[in-house]
This record gives sequence, structure tokens and C-alpha cells, in this order.
Amino acid sequence: MDSSAHTTADTGDRLVSGLEAIIDAATGVLAAQSLEETLQGMADALSPIVPYTSLAVFEVVWAERMLVPLLATGRYVPETLASRPTLENSVTGSAVLRAEVVYLAPGDPLLREHVMPGTPQSDEDAILVAPLVVGDRVVGTLNVWREDEPAWFQPEESLLLRRFASLAAMAYVNSAQREQLRIQALTDELTGLFNRRHFEHCLSSVLRAERERGGPTSVVYFDVDAFKGINDTYGHAVGDQVLCEFSEVLRAQSRRDDIPCRTGGEEFCLVLPRTSREEAKHVADRVVAAVRAARLGPRRNLTVSAGVATSPDSRDDRERLVRVADGHLMRAKREGRDRVVLGEPAGD
Repeated sequence: MDSSAHTTADTGDRLVSGLEAIIDAATGVLAAQSLEETLQGMADALSPIVPYTSLAVFEVVWAERMLVPLLATGRYVPETLASRPTLENSVTGSAVLRAEVVYLAPGDPLLREHVMPGTPQSDEDAILVAPLVVGDRVVGTLNVWREDEPAWFQPEESLLLRRFASLAAMAYVNSAQREQLRIQALTDELTGLFNRRHFEHCLSSVLRAERERGGPTSVVYFDVDAFKGINDTYGHAVGDQVLCEFSEVLRAQSRRDDIPCRTGGEEFCLVLPRTSREEAKHVADRVVAAVRAARLGPRRNLTVSAGVATSPDSRDDRERLVRVADGHLMRAKREGRDRVVLGEPAGD
């Protein structure tokens, strides 16, 4: 690193002030309530300590020997988030395997050898990569770039980044664990879909958001036909398998913004933001047909029934919309199963 412009006193002062800034940043970073807030807090806190033009946080996926980006700021954000560096053939991977900071100064041949896909080659850039180490395991990396002249990182900045990475690693692991616990609390253990608790919270939130826009919100209730007979005849293990198989169909047939949930037993629900009753029926018909075509269950003849309810301007409350959807589902069961009942809009 080029330190010719630095005196020993300057270096010492910058190091002391940087370490003090890291201590000051610790409380805020560690107190973040979500993984997203933690990562953004890292980026914000590091900027005055080790100035950069771009930053990325990568998670190590050891089973696949690669890194997955969790956050990117600055330049080339889409390209960074789309990248999947390997441990064996990337600058970031070398920091993981060596478990130490890697620095590439402007003009380093490796900068030309390891160019992120979709970004231009430049001999003027500089990059510092610090591993995020917890115990004796590297869980990720903190990457910072300087893409404008003068691009050099100074020796004390490498030390500061390493110290900051120790804080960042603890914050990341703590936040990831909290995030995992939060997801577990909202997820059905058997199927991996959202559970009833999340369904109720989510539907209320969607209705509130769509009410301000004046747009529709739809709900589709699904019930696995003759499920009690499957459990009684083949046992609960087979019944659980049937529920998992249907969950996969429901997930596959859901659109990007749809929210599939298991609300209890053999009953499932799909929350459809910004979806009219006709569009909701089309989604429900597609799910019912997909189940029929998949030939699921021990006899390869599994079917499901569905009831659709729509609040045209999202002014209905959650309880009313659910009650209407459930009523339409019961009508579908009475009318012969393996069908979708639409009924009238919930507000009518």
C-alpha cells in the first residue's frame, strides 16, 4: 500500500480515531432488529471509518463452495447482487480460504484476472476484502472498493476494516439467528408455508395497504378433499406427505406477490394482493387443475376444493373476508368437490 504521504503521527491519529468510531458504532449495529437493518447499518457505520465508493457483504455457502451477496451499495449494484463468486477462483474467495484481509491495489494483475461479470475492467480500482469470522469459521466477507483516483487504501485502513469486520461478524450472526427464529415462528413446520399467525397478520396488512390505493384484495381458501379418509386408511405419515405434495403445487402455481399459507389441518389459503375476483378465480382454477393433473396421493386421484372472496376496494376487514371465502369453500365441498366457487364480492 502507498503510505508515502502519511507520517507516523497521521497514521496513529487515524487509527485511534477509527477504533473509537468502531466502538461508537457497535451499539447501533448490534441493536438492529432485522438482518436487512444490520447489513445497512454496517455499510453506514463503515463509511466514515474506511471511506469507499462501493461495498458488498457476501455470505459463504460452504456446501457449494461459493459466496452469495446479501447487500450491495455504490456502483454496479445489480451486477454485484447477481454474482456468485467461487471460493477457489475469486478474490473474495481467497480472503475466505486464507481467513485474512486481502488487498488489491491499483494496477494489481489480479484486478484484470478477476473482473465481476457485467462490469468494466479497470486498473485504477482498489479493493479490500475482510473475512467475517465467528469462532474458527468464516461466515462471510465484507468487501469495499475505491473506484476513483486516488484509489489507494492505507495500511491503517486495512487494520480498521479487519477490526470492523469482527464487529460485523457478530452482528451478522446474531441478526441471522434472530431472523431464523422469526421465520420459524411464522412458518408451518410440516410444509414450509407461512402459518395461520402470519396469514392473519399479512392479510390485515395487505388490506390496509390496498385500502389506501382503492384496489382489490382477494383470498382463496383451499381444502384437500377426502383428507380424513386418507389419514384413516393409510395413516398420518401418508397424510402428511399428501399435505406436503399439495403445498408444492400451491407454491409452484402462486404468482410472485401471492402469499401461500397453511392455516390448519388440510386447509390452506392464498392471499392475493391487487387481484380482482376474476383473476383470483383464474389462479384458483389453475391450482385445482394442477393438483388433478399431478395425480397426487396414495391412489393418484387427489383433488382439492376452493372458495374465493374478494374485497373490491379492500374496505372489508380480515374476519369478514375470511368468513366469505370459507363459506364459498364449504359450498364447493357440498357441490361435489374438485371445484372452485366464486360467489359474490365480499362487500356485496
